[in-house]
Amino acid sequence: MMMQPLITRNDIAQYKQLSKTPNDAKLNEMILDAQLLDIQPLLGEKLFNAIMAAPESFAALLEGSIYEKDGISYTNYGLKMVLSYFTYARYMMFASVTDTPFSVVEKLNNDSRPVETATKKTIYQLNRDAAYKVWESVHNWLIRTSNEDYKKNCGVASTNQGMRFTKIG
Repeated sequence: MMMQPLITRNDIAQYKQLSKTPNDAKLNEMILDAQLLDIQPLLGEKLFNAIMAAPESFAALLEGSIYEKDGISYTNYGLKMVLSYFTYARYMMFASVTDTPFSVVEKLNNDSRPVETATKKTIYQLNRDAAYKVWESVHNWLIRTSNEDYKKNCGVASTNQGMRFTKIG
């Protein structure tokens, strides 16, 4: 079974500035990575697999909503927004790296220069942090609506994970 992307370039563009291009291969790679490596651990295997099998059955989870619990209104920003931030982080960090028959390269031209690695790391981490903040609203919605498939122990407590870069040499 091939995994399908849950979001598109247009979904991400609702939250982040993303250039328009007909070539979505690299972006789709980042979406699939974010789904599998960022979203699946948060949702747990059972709920993740259910969403991937029938995303149309999970519109409230994916799109988000304002809902009430015990007379209080809350906002679930939606899994698509979380996924958009995770994908954007990955895209900013890794999209300029391209595999060629000769080596892995970073594309350059005479009119531009690449963003420094430190800047990319900062953009990456800030967007991952934002994704986790948005995730808290989704996590709370899953708990408050008593979603049976949600693995309770993989919620907000485990969101302090990050990526550490070490310079060698």
